[in-house]
Amino acid sequence: MPRSLFILVVLFILPLFSACSLLTPLSRFEPDGAEEALDHLSRLNEVVTTFKGTGSVVITEKGQTQRFRIAWAGAPPNLLRMEILASATPIESLAYNGTHLQLRSHVGSHTPYSKKVKNPSLKSATGIPLTLSEIHALLSGKIDVGTFQSARLLTASDLGTETLILHPDRSHKKAITLNENRLPTRATLSTAHGEVYEMRLIPKTDPEGIHHFKRIILTSGKGVKTTIRIDRMIINPPVDETIFTLEP
Repeated sequence: MPRSLFILVVLFILPLFSACSLLTPLSRFEPDGAEEALDHLSRLNEVVTTFKGTGSVVITEKGQTQRFRIAWAGAPPNLLRMEILASATPIESLAYNGTHLQLRSHVGSHTPYSKKVKNPSLKSATGIPLTLSEIHALLSGKIDVGTFQSARLLTASDLGTETLILHPDRSHKKAITLNENRLPTRATLSTAHGEVYEMRLIPKTDPEGIHHFKRIILTSGKGVKTTIRIDRMIINPPVDETIFTLEP
């Protein structure tokens, strides 16, 4: 399997852990509005349970670019099905049914794959340490804040923006920038040695007040750039849970 396709597959199909709040209360908030901002993020699109979507992915690495079409469906607790296509030809089917991850190549790239797995980091495969729970959240118009030891809020009144500064542990800092409507537009993870990744989000709100991201741009510290464009998002459609298991 080409590395670019492998990155795409791993980016979207590593397993999800069981459903939990997108905000995990933890130790310390500064008295500056950080707790309220995080609570707002945890309730973002809380009415969204099931979802379907179509879009495209462009992966650029070392001057080489690969493009794919994608279609997906999701349901609680973090169930996911995705089809990957190139030139209108199916390349890969994947499914996660809550316990097992399954992959099937339509072009003979690998034998059928099935494994019982939990929610790992994507760093080893993509250089971008996002979990599949984070990707699941993004595809449903949310953001998975994760756990943290402390949180503070910086306000740029002249720009109408706020930035949440979170410390997941002693060596990492996560920054999430919110626009004037408190929708996330940028997230970074960094250490004392530099930036681990940058994620830029372009949000859109429909007339019913449901949010989704028109574009998600992930750039790793090693320069791998993945641009996910969401063309269509269907909120709370009927979803048959059998689609999250690939037939033998």
